[in-house]
Amino acid sequence: MKFGFKFSEFWQIFYKNLMTFVLRCIIISPMRIANIPQMAEITIKMVHNDAECSVKTRVLTAYGDGILVTPITFGDQILDYCSHAKVEYKNPSTGHVHIFESDSIARTDFNGTDFHVIRGKELLLSSRMRKAERYMVQVMGQAVVNSRKTINVVVNDISMRGISLLIGKDQIINTGDELDLSFFKTGVMKRINVKCKVVRLFKVGEYNAAGCVFSGISSDLTLFVAEKKREYNSKLNIKVAG
Repeated sequence: MKFGFKFSEFWQIFYKNLMTFVLRCIIISPMRIANIPQMAEITIKMVHNDAECSVKTRVLTAYGDGILVTPITFGDQILDYCSHAKVEYKNPSTGHVHIFESDSIARTDFNGTDFHVIRGKELLLSSRMRKAERYMVQVMGQAVVNSRKTINVVVNDISMRGISLLIGKDQIINTGDELDLSFFKTGVMKRINVKCKVVRLFKVGEYNAAGCVFSGISSDLTLFVAEKKREYNSKLNIKVAG
């Protein structure tokens, strides 16, 4: 009996389909925060006293559905409680950065020594894109169009999926243009840099506007959108022990 293809070709197809399945599982399945290995260094990003803070700590052990970490401090002050923050862990083997949205970061005492317990869930791109609530920004920015010309824009609103820009009447952009966008956070000298693609042109009142989707989502951008969400919901709750 003769087959239409070689046996080796069968195994090549089988291996390709298997790798596709494995990669999908890796990408879609969230990592549990409790599975971050012991002594791994993690970065915590939050807003404190109207300024972005980035602190590093180490995982001591899994603690229920969370992790027990070394004390988190701001100068000589120790964090008491935080309800909203981003936790980053970079896998040293794959280089992949896992971003978790914390449910809580709470100070805990063990025999007179302060530690912190962090609980949260990994923030996946697919889940971020399913719920793309938009939040008002309205700050000035600059966009480099197709790596050629620079135009001034107003960042009108933002979501985890994309951003809308107001454009001057003398500025011309087209659907499909690639933009390197940069803008500063209000009240903080922190520049946000994002890459995006124009997918539609429309009007906001008398202004020309462009709707763009992000080409990639960085931790800075994720944190910025989370801050805008907290501002919108007025639920920011961070306490520092005196």
